[in-house]
Formats: sequence, C-alpha cells, structure tokens
Amino acid sequence: MKFVLYRIFLSISFICIIGLSFGQQHIVVKGKVIDQETGVPLEGASITIVENPRSGSAVTGSQGGFLMKGHVGQTMRVSMVGYHASSLALSLDNKDLLIKLERNINALSEIVVTGALGIRRSSREMGTSAQAVDNEALNLGKVVNPLLALSSKVAGLRINATDLTTGKTDPGIQIRMRGTRSLNRGKNDPIYVVDGVPLPDITRINPNDIAEITVLKGANAAALYGSEGVNGAIMVTTKGGRSDAGEVNFSNSTTFANVYLLPPAQTLYGQGQNGKYSPVANESWGDLFDGSERDFGLPINGVQPRKVYAAPSKDNRLGFFDTGITMQNDLSFSGGDAKSTYFMSLQDVRIKGVIPGDKSSRTGARFNGSRSFNKLTTSYNVNYVFFKNNTTSDGPWLSVYTQPANIDYKEARNWEDPTSPNHPLNWYTPTAQTRNPIFMADNNRNTYDQHTLNSKVEFTYDFADWFSATNRTGYYLQTQDGRVTNKKLVSNISTRNINGTVNDTGGTFNRLNNDLILNFRKEFGDFSTKLLLGYNIRMDNRKDIGIGANNLLLEDIFNPGSRTGELSGTAKITKYRSMSGYGEFTVGYRNYLFLTLVGRSDKVSTLDPQNNTYFTPGVSTSFVFTDAIASLKDSNILNYGRIYASYNRTGNVTLDPYSLNLTYSQTNGFPYGGLFGFLPNLTEANRLLKPEFVTSYEVGTQLSFLNSRLNADIAYAYSDSDGQIFTAGMSRATGYNATLVNAGRLVNQTLEVMLNGTAIRKPDVELSFGVNFTYTHTQAKDLYAGDSFQIFRQAYAIKGEPYPTLQMSDFLRHNGQIVLDKNGNVLLDEKEQLLGTMVPPYMFGFNTNFRYKAFSIGLQIDSRLGSWMYSEVVPRMYAAGTHPETVKYGREPFILPNSMVKLDDGSIVENTSVYSKGDKDWWTKYSNVQTITAAKADFLKLRELYVGYTLPAKFLAKQNFLKKASVGVVANNLFIIRHSSNEIGDPEALYNQTDGYASFRQIPTSRSIGFNINMTF
Repeated sequence: MKFVLYRIFLSISFICIIGLSFGQQHIVVKGKVIDQETGVPLEGASITIVENPRSGSAVTGSQGGFLMKGHVGQTMRVSMVGYHASSLALSLDNKDLLIKLERNINALSEIVVTGALGIRRSSREMGTSAQAVDNEALNLGKVVNPLLALSSKVAGLRINATDLTTGKTDPGIQIRMRGTRSLNRGKNDPIYVVDGVPLPDITRINPNDIAEITVLKGANAAALYGSEGVNGAIMVTTKGGRSDAGEVNFSNSTTFANVYLLPPAQTLYGQGQNGKYSPVANESWGDLFDGSERDFGLPINGVQPRKVYAAPSKDNRLGFFDTGITMQNDLSFSGGDAKSTYFMSLQDVRIKGVIPGDKSSRTGARFNGSRSFNKLTTSYNVNYVFFKNNTTSDGPWLSVYTQPANIDYKEARNWEDPTSPNHPLNWYTPTAQTRNPIFMADNNRNTYDQHTLNSKVEFTYDFADWFSATNRTGYYLQTQDGRVTNKKLVSNISTRNINGTVNDTGGTFNRLNNDLILNFRKEFGDFSTKLLLGYNIRMDNRKDIGIGANNLLLEDIFNPGSRTGELSGTAKITKYRSMSGYGEFTVGYRNYLFLTLVGRSDKVSTLDPQNNTYFTPGVSTSFVFTDAIASLKDSNILNYGRIYASYNRTGNVTLDPYSLNLTYSQTNGFPYGGLFGFLPNLTEANRLLKPEFVTSYEVGTQLSFLNSRLNADIAYAYSDSDGQIFTAGMSRATGYNATLVNAGRLVNQTLEVMLNGTAIRKPDVELSFGVNFTYTHTQAKDLYAGDSFQIFRQAYAIKGEPYPTLQMSDFLRHNGQIVLDKNGNVLLDEKEQLLGTMVPPYMFGFNTNFRYKAFSIGLQIDSRLGSWMYSEVVPRMYAAGTHPETVKYGREPFILPNSMVKLDDGSIVENTSVYSKGDKDWWTKYSNVQTITAAKADFLKLRELYVGYTLPAKFLAKQNFLKKASVGVVANNLFIIRHSSNEIGDPEALYNQTDGYASFRQIPTSRSIGFNINMTF
C-alpha cells in the first residue's frame, strides 16, 4: 500500500514540475497593433506583462510593430491613449499577433501626436504645445494646397495666400507661427517634415494622402531640429496601409470660382480730359455718360467705329474675368497583413484660372509601404508630382481698373480679328499701359513644367525590447523648366509697338537627408526613462540657369538666337552642407511627471569656419496633476489636467550660401570700351558673423471636463531673437554701401486658447465644435543704426513699436482737420504717421460639425483683427478718374468739408471760401497722400462650408462591391465681413512675402462653390 501511495505521489509531483516548467517557458512575442475601425497601424501603443509590468514592456514602432519577451501563461496588456485596452494570455502559438484596438470616445482629451523626427508620443510627456489636424478636418474645403487647408484651424498659426506672377493658379503661401523672429522676412517659415524627413516645400503634396498634420509650435517643440526648427515645425504623416482586407477609394471634387471684392469704381463719367469727351482717351475725366452714340477710337480702314456712351448696369470689369474651375480626381489602394502594408494613390488636378488663358495641371502618384522581418522593420515612401503652369503676367488687371466704365471686355475677347476695334492695332487708345487686357493676357505668357520627387527609406532594428536603431534616408528632387514670352507687335504708331521677348529658365534642386537614431527605453521601479541619440547629415544642391533675348526679329518664333542685340543670361550653382548631433533624455515618474532635456550641435557651411558650430540646449517638464492627486482621479467634472513648461535657446542662421564671399560681376562699358572689367559686390562680406540666438519660454495647461466632452488648451509663449543677421547701411567711403551685421532684436509674446468639445453625442445626432484664439505681439527692441529702417514700401521696423509698422505720409492737419494752401490744394505733414501693426494681433478660428443620421454639415470661420493694410490700386484709380471719390463733388470746384486754410503769414484758419478745383490734377495730388490708401484690415469670413450625405449602410448591405458612398456640396470664402474703412479688398490676400500690402498688380480674391463625390470599394 505504501508503495502504491509512493508511486502516486511521484506521479503527481512529476506532473506539477512539468506543468510548472511549461508555465515558466520563455517565449518571444512579436506582433502589430492596429486601429480596429481603419486598420491603420498604431505607433506608440504600450505593451506590458501584467505579472511583471516593470521589466516586461515595449512600445510599438512607426508601423505598429513590437517585439518583447514573456512567459507562457502570463497576460499581455496592450494600451494606447484614446483607445480601450486589450489583454490576452501568452502561449506558444502567439506568433505574428495582430491586435486591434477600439477607440475610446471618452479619452479624447489626451492624444498621441507626431513629435520631432516623426516619432509618435503621448501628449502627456511633452512640455511644449502641439496641435494635430486630422484628414477629415484638413480636407473640409477640398483645397488643393495642404497649407491653405490649415488656415484658422491651429492656434498661433497664420497662413496667407500670396499673389505671385505665376500664382494666379498656384498661389504662394506665407506661413507664420507665433509671430516673426527674423528681420529677414523670407526666413520665418517653419520646417516641413513629411514622414520624418525634412522637405523644403510641401505644397505639391496631395492633401488626400495626408493622415494627419501635427503643428509643433515654436522652437521649444521643434528643438531637435535646431536652427531649422526655430520657427516651429509642420509634421505631415501620410497614410499607410491597412493590416487587414484591402480597400479602394475614389473621390472627385469640382469647384467653380468667381472673383469678388473688386475695389468700387465710379460709373458716372466716361473717357476724356478736363470734362470733355475724347474717343481715344484712356482715362475717365470726360463728361457725364448720356447714352448717346459717339465716335470710339480711330478709324479702321477708313471706317469710324461708333459706340454707345454709357456704363452697363453690371460692373464692366467682371467681363474681363472667367469662371475658374478646379477639378480633382483621386484614386487610392490600401491593404496588407500582419507583416506588411501598402498604400498607393493617384491624383489628377486640372485648374482653369479666373484670368483668360490661365491654367495649370497637377498629376501625382504615391506609394507607401512597410515590411517586418523578425527584428527588422522597413518602411519606404515615394511620391512623384508633375505640375504644369501657364499664366499671364501682372499687367492685364491694372489695365482693366484704370480704363473707363463703358469698355466692354466681353467684346474685347474678339481681338484676333484684324478688322475688329478690339485688335491691338485698332484698340481705341494707343496708350501702351492700357492696351486691350484680353490681348495682354494672351500675348504675355509665363509657363513652366515642374517635376517633384520625394522619397524615404527607413530601417529599424530591435536589438532588444529596450533598444532599437533607426536609419532614415530621404531624397528630394525638383526640376523646373520655364519660359516667359511676349509676342512682337509692329505698328506705325510707336506707342502700340511691342518688343518681342523670350526668357528661358531652368532650375534643379536636390536634397539628401540622413538621420541615424538610437532609441533606448528602460523602466526602474516607478521611473521610466527614454534616451534618444541621433546624427543628421544634410546636403542641398541648386543650379539655376537663365537666358533671354529682348528684341526678337519675328512675331511667331520665340528663339533667343533670332534677335538683334546681345543675349542676357545668368547661371548660379550653390551648395549647402550641415552636420548635426542631437540627443533627448526623458525621465518619467509614475506616468504623471516628466522631465525632458534636449541638446543639438549644428555645423553649417554658410558661416565662417571659426563661427559655424553652435549648440542648442532645451529643457521641458509636464505634470499630469489629475493622476497625481488622489482626490481628482475619479472626478466627474475634471477628468484630465496637466501643466507644462519649457525653455530653449536656439541658434539660427538665416544666410544663403556664399553670402560671406565677396563676389564680382561684369558691367558693360567698364572700365571703358570693349575691355573686360569686374566690379565687386557693394555689400561687405562680414566673416565675423555669428548665429543669431532665439531664447524661448513657454507655459501652458491642458484640461478636460465632463468625460472629455469639453477640452481646453491654454499656452503662453515668449521668444527673444537677439543678434539678428540682416543687411545694414554703411558709409560709401568704405568702398561698400551695406554690410551684414549681428544686430537687432525682436521679441514675441503669444497667448493661445483652444477649446473643443461635443455638445451632443447620440447614435443619430452629434454636434461638435472647436474654437481657437491667438494674441500675438511682436516688437522691435533694438536695431543696428537709428530707431527705424524700411522693410518694404511703407512697412518699417521701428524701435519700441509693433513689427512691422505701417508708416505713411499724411495730410497736414490742425486739430484733426485737413489743412489746405491758399489755392485749395492739400499739404503734406512733414512727419509721417504711424498707423499701427500690419499683422493681425488677434486671430479667431471657429469650426463646427453637425451630423443627423446620414446628413452632415461642417464649417470653418476665420477672423483676424487689429491690423492695417494699404493698396497701391487706390492712387492709380484716382489718377485715372475711376475712383468713386473723384465724382463726389460733381467734378466742380468745391469747399472741402471740415478743412482749414494756411495763410501766407503761417496762420491757420477755418476754410469758408477757398475752393479746391476737383479736377484730375487736384485728385492726383490728393491720392499721393498715402494714408488715403490705408484701411483697417479686420475681417470675419466663412472660410469653408461642407454639406454632405452618406449613403446608409442598409442600402449597401445586399452587395459586396461598394462599401461606402457620400456626396456633398463644398464652398470656400463664401462671404466676408470687413471693417467699414476697407473698400480695398480681401485683407488676407497679400502680394509676395509682404504683410498688409496689396499691390497694384494684384488680382481680386475669389470664392468658390462645387460638389464632392466619395466612394469606397
């Protein structure tokens, strides 16, 4: 009996030992974490072993993959901010796991954002401010340019579309984040980063390819980029594949645009001078329109054209413009499995501009992929875009608004008929500046073909669950071939002659960027640590060539070789190199208190070797007090709260390559005759230049109330940019007239408030909203010489004043009343007036989305207040007699209301008897007073509106081909409310890289409305 019991005891013991050994069997777990709804890989998800949370943990990489060690029978927990956690028991079968996380709508207050270097991280760790805009919000208005799609959606970010010579169908972009840091106005853009790779430009990226844009606000948030990130960073994450069933998506957006906000024009008086009609006058200083038929222009082949002398009921200037059409077609494919993903897209955009003949096209393709090989994860992106642009120069619109109101621009389109009064040789006026504008648009063309390629290859190797290495290589290439032509026109009237010209240009730019990044992650009890070490190499190469001829021999042949005179030409080759080492160390305590130290050392080729290495330090902290304070953990009112702060001192170099080299150029006739001679550059190459340094501070708080139904983010930022690199004047006795100096100081203060929430959340009804407010104050604290200098036209940097300040000539005034001379002419004040800042200190953005069953409405409202603008259109309209003010007194002598008169003895008295003439000469002098061209630039506009309908799922249930379908109406710039003083135009529309300036060349802004179709298969 004892023997039997002994055998039973041994058997049981053996089974227990075997079971114990099996339960402790060591295994390596590998898998991927994805979004349950979209199938998109989730970066930054936390993987922990419940039984051993301190040592058994991992974080998913950029493709959602992870690798960690565990034991059979243990429980693995997967969690991520904004998602419900998931758990599963480990077994020997756990290979190539595919874990799907469900979104948690009650945890939206705490988000995961794309930080510097494209690394996903929880916002609770960050001691700086960042804001993310997802694909849906970005594409609300269906705009072609992704930067324009960000307008008014991010606090602290100001975006303006700028009108360039080639920008009628491809507007330039001015983007400013938290004010201006550099007196060099072309060096204030943030760095653009796409999938972790810095790019010089992102305007060619298809917005439909973008999954999310994260805006890192200021140098503190973008400290790992050093000088490149001193103005913040725009982090673009493009779409990746799906780790499940494939998906095909097609969309079409078609919009129709028309100009509006034209400057008002008078329609009482027509062509002529001194109140008398002239059939060949291009100005509106004639007599009153009376509806009679009169001679119009010069005889054509002996026949005198006649025309009704009357203004149409509708603004005749609108006849010059076309209805613009933008048509976008997008097709994308995505799919994958547990080991690989892919995303491929095709896009074709066709744009017909509002100016006759203007058009552009954009055709692009993208392929994003990823693949996992045990411990090695690879990802690769390639994007190619072919852009073709064909626009006119700036002249036609100037010709339109200065010509009389009785000109029919619809008839003017028939200019090719040699017997027509609209032909350039028969146009009613021989004045060169006011030719037939339709002919001008057709005759002067600016075309270019642009090829853009950007690509990325990335390898990540997980040496252990606490250490990985990433090497990321990006290559960017852009080539552009352009041609500007002006067709020759020969006439026996000299002012009608046009010299035939052609200018051919070619440019190539390429950038190679490589980052080697080492990531270490380890937990020690209640403390977590992260260490990032990296090294960056960047190489930029540019080559620009131009050749031109200004006197072509033949009308229809644009060949520089078929000319008289000498060719003009330029050739420029530049190279830029930089090397940088950087590091970031983050320590966390119990996942609610974090401290981050950042450092970067840069070496750049644009400075002298003695000064071209500089260091950027930074520190930040974040404290989630709702997790640290026990009484707040289960609060039904405040469910999430954190405070954060940061400090950073960033070196900044705004020099272009070879700026410190003394260059020489040839000049015809120097030294004399046909001898070759060279003249030095008149700007001294100051090789003692050092980087300017920007010192930045930021404090803020994030709060979430009522189970994340209401969220707030409030931040205050301060930056001090000292030792500015800019060009300052100097005595010509030195042999130069300017020099580059380290001088000048700009200070920015910014307050940002962001609110968003969900007012209604029910199965059939949902209403969400978002509000952002920004106050920015930029001030010039110090300048190199004197208290002010001119930036551009009427924009000045003035010590102690907001930057930039609008400074203009004004009327001589006495107690606010305009003072005239004894002949009734206006007098100028000897001192110019400071009107105020030219950038809006107050900016508001409001968005809302309402859904009722299958119907949805989304809108974006933008408001900017507190700044000034001015327009060069105004004085030209006064001189031409088309401005409404010129008819205010019937073109008769008048006593200017509320005016004073300066007598010969210098005394100033009330004006009761001195008449102003009210003719062209008087109004032209009046318009030379610059303050009459200025207006308050306050506005509120409905920037974007979308009304859509999604086909209910029950209608698609009986087939497997079409998964989703929606249709909608989309509108942009639907209406605007302006300050009562502003009859100039849209305050948001700028010319080139200026502030508050509307050029005399600048065409009016447009509003558009159209439709959108979206289908998923």
